[in-house]
Amino acid sequence: MATELKANQRNTTKRSYITQLRQNGDVPAVVYGSGTEPQSVAVTETEFIKVLKDQGLNGVISLNTDGKKQSVMVQEIQRDQLKNEVTHVDFLVVDLKKEIESDVPLTVTGESPGVKEGGVLQRILHTVTVKAKPNDFPDHIEVNAENLNIGDSFLVKDLATSSAYEIMDDEEEVVLTVTPPTVAETEDEDAEDAEEAEADAGGDAEGKAVDEEDKDNGDGTKE
Repeated sequence: MATELKANQRNTTKRSYITQLRQNGDVPAVVYGSGTEPQSVAVTETEFIKVLKDQGLNGVISLNTDGKKQSVMVQEIQRDQLKNEVTHVDFLVVDLKKEIESDVPLTVTGESPGVKEGGVLQRILHTVTVKAKPNDFPDHIEVNAENLNIGDSFLVKDLATSSAYEIMDDEEEVVLTVTPPTVAETEDEDAEDAEEAEADAGGDAEGKAVDEEDKDNGDGTKE
């Protein structure tokens, strides 16, 4: 069941009004889609974040604007990264019986054997586009890296599928890949090995010199 979020109608988009909204803990938002006229509203930031945690990014929300309820999904969130605040939200009105497309985040699980051997795990895709009815969107899709050795790649076609939704990305597109250690890392390792070998050689030479001196002076004194 969709979680309800209360909203208030906004009749102006003046900067001073928007600033005042944010100072009061509210977030300006716009509601559009499914043949409806775009509507400017405001929601309480704390309530919005609470609903978002409960429903997820692709969850259906029952938006109650001054008593009028609409099924919506979050289309876009704008944030102030420095203040860690939500500054604007786009809500998309949806028909629960019709399929739509939306991005779904990918979550990497498991430890790659290739990474254990020194390889580098590179994420090429962080989301995929999914087509589904609004209530059938997954919160995320897992990417299992447990079988990836150095040189291996995880493709879109390797993602878990479901009869409830369809992944729209090219099935041959790379999601993850494990690459060999970089040239710089290899050079650093070679340099370290060379330094260790040089140090060992120096130690051996010094030890040999001491041994020769002891042989020449059995009593431990120089002639």
